[in-house]
Amino acid sequence: MAQPDFNNLPTRLGVYTLIERLGHHELTDLYLATQTHMERDVVVQVLHPESDKQAVDYFLRMVRAKGAAELPRVSRVLESMMSGNIWFLTQEQPVGRSLAQMARDEVRLSTRQACAIISAAAELYTAAETRGYDTEPLEADSIFIHGEGDVHFLSPVVPGLFDPAKQEERLPAQMQALADALEPVLPQNVPGQTRVATLVQWLREGYEGSYMEWQSVGSTAAIINEQTAPVLSRSSVENLNSRVVTQQIKQKRAQRKMKRLILTIGISLLAIILMACVGVLLAPAEVKPLPYNAGGYVYIECGSSQYRVSGRPVSIGDYHKFLVKYEDANSMHERKRALINKGIPEQHTNHTPAEWEEQLQAASANGLWRGRRLNPESPVCGVSYWDALAYANYVGAQLPSAQLLSGAREVAGKENLPEEWCTGERQAITVYEGGTLVLPPTGREWPSVVPDRAVRDVNRGFRLVYPVSANKE
Repeated sequence: MAQPDFNNLPTRLGVYTLIERLGHHELTDLYLATQTHMERDVVVQVLHPESDKQAVDYFLRMVRAKGAAELPRVSRVLESMMSGNIWFLTQEQPVGRSLAQMARDEVRLSTRQACAIISAAAELYTAAETRGYDTEPLEADSIFIHGEGDVHFLSPVVPGLFDPAKQEERLPAQMQALADALEPVLPQNVPGQTRVATLVQWLREGYEGSYMEWQSVGSTAAIINEQTAPVLSRSSVENLNSRVVTQQIKQKRAQRKMKRLILTIGISLLAIILMACVGVLLAPAEVKPLPYNAGGYVYIECGSSQYRVSGRPVSIGDYHKFLVKYEDANSMHERKRALINKGIPEQHTNHTPAEWEEQLQAASANGLWRGRRLNPESPVCGVSYWDALAYANYVGAQLPSAQLLSGAREVAGKENLPEEWCTGERQAITVYEGGTLVLPPTGREWPSVVPDRAVRDVNRGFRLVYPVSANKE
């Protein structure tokens, strides 16, 4: 039997034809495939052929765990077998597209789709905890969306039982992985985009120093979804088939029933969180004059457009997470790496800051670096313009103009800030220092120009800006 050529798709693996690789993982690869004699679409999870006995044993235990588990919205496990010397597992292929495919093709989610995914993930993790299943974090290649709210997952179940003592470590990993999967495909230029982005930020960083429970996250996503859902006019309702309307009513009742159950379980925690968050998530009763500071961002109006600028520069901790993923060839597909480096010269695609190890060591120990006491929230310094642009591409943001940066600093504060990269007229690279403009010798009120975008100054960092359509938020 001929060995499959995984580098030349499509290729045969037993009775399956592997068509497209969805993702690469430490022990396995995921492929979209078809089963020839059944003519059905499947997802094939292939154990790396060079795996040792320990990896094979773990893979077989994982197969048994996935096959025995019953969880909502999770594809059914079909079979596991060996072809030649290659072990693999097949699962039903969910309808729709994975977030990995959407990110590859630069397709964005709608607000309702993003909320549906977050709510469904919360439902999945809550059910796994209730039923005693241990799970690994969901990644972009395991999350599928069809239409506006039909969400399905490949099974995240792993061998072992749910251990409540480990939940404090497990919860941040689950939420950060979901944030990683969502960020490249977050909604843009649609109603509700800012509220979704805020919720995803809470998934990544927690809210006021702690992570929310999954039930509260799901309920918050449901509230955002309701706020941005289109309202049917009377004429459109009258034109609908009565059978469809009846079905919609039944679905709404079922959703309300489930929502009441979730709210009852987490009512105390949810009430506290929603009261604290109402100013950010819920539409305010009155429009705040711009600029204003909310949720770690400064909202600024410039011309006819509105922008959301980071209240502080990008931190050492956040940049470290980016760099770990960027430098791990096994976790980042070349397509995504190319998107991160869009517009960046090939010779400047190494994004390690100057004196990076020293910054990391000082930040992790609350120690000193160049006379500054650092922690993971301190601004990352020693980045070039290309490094800053790569990070902005990674999170779907932009670098602020000189005008936006100046406005954000006026509102959020100027104390203890490094110089910061920004953009200006004729694509000049401009820098702010200590919260004030660095004026050239002529005295013109314009920041100084740095001619070399590759320079890494240990006194220079950066922050991000997200365009917000003023007539949609």
